[in-house]
Formats: sequence, C-alpha cells, structure tokens
Amino acid sequence: MEASLWKNSSFLKLWLAQMTANIGDQCYSFALLWYLLQATKSGTALSLLAIPEMVAGLLFYLIGGVLADRYSPRLLMVGADIARIAVVIFVGVMAVWGIEQFAFFLAAQFFLGVFSSLFQPARTVALKSILPMEQLSRANGILDTTFRTVRILAPMTIGLLAAAVPLSTLFFVNAGSYLISVLFLFTIRHSMQRQTNDSTSKLTAAQYRRDIGTGVKELRANRYLFQVLLFGNLGYLVWLVTYNVGFPFLAESMEQGNGSTLAMLMGFYGIGNLLGSLYMSRAYYTRYLLVILIGWLMQACGFLLLTAGASLHWIAFLGAALAGVGGPLIGIPTVTAIQVKATDANVGKVYAINMLMFTFFGMLSSSLGAIWLGKLPVEQLFLISGLFLTALTITGLMVEKRNRTMKHQSFDA
Repeated sequence: MEASLWKNSSFLKLWLAQMTANIGDQCYSFALLWYLLQATKSGTALSLLAIPEMVAGLLFYLIGGVLADRYSPRLLMVGADIARIAVVIFVGVMAVWGIEQFAFFLAAQFFLGVFSSLFQPARTVALKSILPMEQLSRANGILDTTFRTVRILAPMTIGLLAAAVPLSTLFFVNAGSYLISVLFLFTIRHSMQRQTNDSTSKLTAAQYRRDIGTGVKELRANRYLFQVLLFGNLGYLVWLVTYNVGFPFLAESMEQGNGSTLAMLMGFYGIGNLLGSLYMSRAYYTRYLLVILIGWLMQACGFLLLTAGASLHWIAFLGAALAGVGGPLIGIPTVTAIQVKATDANVGKVYAINMLMFTFFGMLSSSLGAIWLGKLPVEQLFLISGLFLTALTITGLMVEKRNRTMKHQSFDA
C-alpha cells in the first residue's frame, strides 16, 4: 500500500510542494519574530501577530471551501502560492529598507491568512481527487509527519543561515520556496475534476450562499461527521491557552528555569507530535471519532502530569511528550473523516467549516486565558485543562458507544 502511494506521481509532487513551502514558512516565522523583536522590544506586539491570520480565516475559509468545490483545486493552490510570494517579497523589502511600522506587518499577516484560507481547502479536495479512499489516512499522516519534522529540524539550520546572511534574506528564501511549490503543483497532471455540475457558472453572492447552505445541510444530515468536527475542535477551548501560557510559566517556575527550559518543554512536545504523526502515517482505522478521543485523552494525561512538573522535571518532559503524541491523533482523523464521509461536492466547504470551528475555539481559548485561565497558578491551569479534556473524552466515548449501539440495532432490523 505504501509503495503504491509513493508511486503516485501526483501525490509525490504535492508532498514535495508542501515540504518546500513548510521549510520556507519556518524561515519566514523565524525572521519575522526576530526582526519585530528587535524593532518593537514588545512581547505584546509579538502576541498580536496571530490575530490578523485568525480574522482572515474567519472571513475567508468558507470562500476557500466554496471555490475548492467548484473550481480546479490545483489552480487554486497555484494562485494562492503566487499571491503568497508577492506578500513575503513585500515583507522582505520592508526588512531591507528597515521599515518598522508594525501595522504593515499586521497587514501582511492578514493577507497571508487570506491566501492560506484559500489554499488549505483546495489541498484537502486535491488529495481526495488524486488518491483512493483507503490511502487518504496514510497520505494525511505523511503530510503531517513532514510538517512536524520540518518544524523540529528546520530552526537549527535556519539559525546557522541567519548568522551568515542578512535577516531579510530569509524572507526571500520563503518566496523561493513558494515558487518551487508552484512549479511542483503546476506539473500535477492528474485529473482534478470540478466537484459540481454547474461549477463553470459565475459565482454570484446568491450562489455562494446556496453553496454554503449545502455544506451546512450536509453536516445536519450527517450526524457522525458533525460529531467528528465538534469533538475534534472542542478541546482547543483549553488547549491554546494551556500551551501558550502554561508552558512558558511552567518553565519559569521550574528550578533555574530559563529560555532553554521552555525550549526543552516545547521540544519534547514536538517529539511527541512527530511520534504521533509517524504512527498515524502507518495506521489504518475507520472509527475516526474514537481515534480523536484517544488523542484528547493523551493530551489530558500529559497536562495532568505537567501539574507536578515544577518539582519533578522528568515528569514535566514526559507529560509534554505524552500530550504531544495526542495532537496528530486529533487532527489527522478529522481531515480524513471529512475527505471520506463528506460528499464530493462538499469536501471543501465542510473542511472550511471545520477550520472555522477551530478558529472560533482558538479565539475563545485566548479570551479565556486573558480573563481567567491565564491568571491562575500554572498547576491549576494544567489541572483544569486536563480535567476538561478528560470530561470531553468521557462524553465523546458515550456518544461513540451510542453510535455503535444504534448502528447494530439498525443492522439487526
């Protein structure tokens, strides 16, 4: 099975495109954070960088989903990458000229978020177009493993490169990586059929609303798929603040804690992510909701172990790694379930709704962190998050059990 997957030239080109783009994205993130840190000397400013991308996602994910279902996903991906080339070159030029106005960089983040919102639904639809159903789970696992491997290994190389060349060079490296991605995507010759019969018609506002309505109706009719999306995203209500606030404060509270301690905690979490992705790239499963719940349970156990991390450092690193393993067990089955369970005409739209749910719970998590969770002692933050995810898992298992019972009763009837 795996050999035939790699022999699929369309998948291989899509994988190469994503790998080069992921490497470039790491260059961009490193350069942007370091440049703005030197320019603003403000942690508050850096924390605002994620907001424009979230807002762009809320505004444009549904548009991206509709376009991915109606038009060629290959051309949409190519167009999105070309647009991102223009944005990162603009940021690179600002860095060369020494421009430090923060509003310009926020605007650039917004536009990158817009084009990512168009790219990701198209990639999800494209993957379903070029692979048989039984290979989608493995393919999603491979793409996720590649992303997480790059995220772990790339910073070390980027750090060496940044010491040898001007920091602005890294922005142009990102532009070059997108250009390579475009070349790989453009050469995909596998047929990617439009998903609807009237896809050649002009997309009016009324047609756009009708398309969104069909995606919503599909989730209303497909209760299991809605459950997958709900339980696949509900845990982010506490995850984001726990990771962004809990990890730094735990590192600070650990004896002689410093930046290297935080780096080690995040490193162990990243290693756990990679192990989870490697497992998912070889696993075969059809009970998507169950796998997602196991992922949240591993996150819960990891967070509960982290409550004792301040006094027992090895438990902190173990807990971070365990929580990390759970991440791919949540994200990969969610995307695969969308590709398998949604009808061909609605894959992009359902994926867009999934990303809207993720963004909504992520923003709500950040808000809870600002008004409540982020102000608690770090041990309480991890405890509350772990207990919430445990309760979420138990509730989900009850739903999963009821689904199985209803399925058996229907079969017997």
